[in-house]
Amino acid sequence: MKRLWHWPIDPLARTVRLVLGEKGCRYQECIAAPWSLPDELIEMAPGAIAPALVDTSAEVKVTAIGTHAICEYLETAHANPRLLPFVANECAEARRLWRWSEDSFAEVNATLLTERVNQWVRRSSETNTASLRTGVHALKSKMTFLNGLAETRAYMAGRALTMADLSIAAHLSAYDYFGDVPWDLTPDLKAWYSKIKSRPSFRPLLGDKVDGTRPAKHYADLDF
Repeated sequence: MKRLWHWPIDPLARTVRLVLGEKGCRYQECIAAPWSLPDELIEMAPGAIAPALVDTSAEVKVTAIGTHAICEYLETAHANPRLLPFVANECAEARRLWRWSEDSFAEVNATLLTERVNQWVRRSSETNTASLRTGVHALKSKMTFLNGLAETRAYMAGRALTMADLSIAAHLSAYDYFGDVPWDLTPDLKAWYSKIKSRPSFRPLLGDKVDGTRPAKHYADLDF
């Protein structure tokens, strides 16, 4: 059995959930809000945070903590479908954009997404408007870059779906939950996202609802 500790709106955890879905892996969910981690997770390893995966179905129990550790483990343990291509240059490009996604969107996570969570989930009495503006500007700049890729490629790293697509889609989906993605500015990226959003692995994400919030009206609409 696989158990995943995660928080539904966390883009890194969403990446893991998409990988599990693409691999056809069943798992038990354990909700772990970033500001209130369960003792079971904290005691798993020094410095442990969500997402974290424990797999007791393997020959030897496996504990993987963090997006890269989990996704690399799943790619090894469940080889089909491949999400990191065999071809060296294609694999390198997928890894590059996977890393780019996590590094580049970190700024948006720390500003725009954090403020939305503070507003709607944690019900903070104060809104940091400067942080919101910074996050909105940062998100638009990332989308411009991604729209350029979507103009010329079927998928972000090339011809096939890879970890790069899942990571980028996971991040955008978290912002889209709150209606913060200006899709009309990037039509090619919007078409790519609609394609990824229509995959069976995405359905659990589209069904997410966090206490105290409602997703944007178009969030679960496959045609926006």
